[in-house]
Amino acid sequence: MDTVRFIVGVILPYLALGVFAGGMLYRIWVWRKLASPPITLFPAPPDASANAWNTVQEAVLFKSLFRGDRGLWLLAWAFHVVLALILTGHLRVFTHADALLARLGLGEQDIQAMSSGVGGAAGVAILVTAVLLLVRRLTVRRAREISGAGDYFALLLIGAIVVTGNMMRFGAEHFDLNLTRGYFAGLFSFADVSGAPVLQHNVFLLHMGLAWLLVMLLPFSKLLHFGGIFFTHQLIRKH
Repeated sequence: MDTVRFIVGVILPYLALGVFAGGMLYRIWVWRKLASPPITLFPAPPDASANAWNTVQEAVLFKSLFRGDRGLWLLAWAFHVVLALILTGHLRVFTHADALLARLGLGEQDIQAMSSGVGGAAGVAILVTAVLLLVRRLTVRRAREISGAGDYFALLLIGAIVVTGNMMRFGAEHFDLNLTRGYFAGLFSFADVSGAPVLQHNVFLLHMGLAWLLVMLLPFSKLLHFGGIFFTHQLIRKH
């Protein structure tokens, strides 16, 4: 078990970040090399400011999806909003964000109550939306036809990360956030974290291992569609 803790807690974080950085550089290079034929569009494409605003609408509001499939739009938009909320909440895990909240007038009990209430609701909401998206892929014919093994694996991986995260929040294995902050501070400073107390928590170890696996998968999967929006929209609308 100590070997597993060393691999997941010490080696995997650096490996995952290296794979992610290399994969992202490759994807950006591919996006920039996309063919841009001299075609004529009708009606004429918008100017630069209108094009930028349209891209923001697509990235934030999923405008085209809303026009095409309202049911899928509702699930997808809710999923991404809750995911963004959860990622923002995880700043407490990596940083001392509590100090900033305290400056805003929140006491320790207020911060914990907000974290428990909002974080708990978000954990349940994202699990429900992930399950519904998976069910849709399995039951809707047109969605099933364009879904591959990678799509199902990504959804199941996200589901497993959410489940293990909820286990830490709602289960019996609780631990002080200061343990995670100390651990990640050690990782960022390249210190020896092999003996970090937080790595003794098996659910945390599993949750983090799955999360790092997702980080490595991102550049090579459809999960990176968000980044591609900015390249493809500029490509299509600049002629």
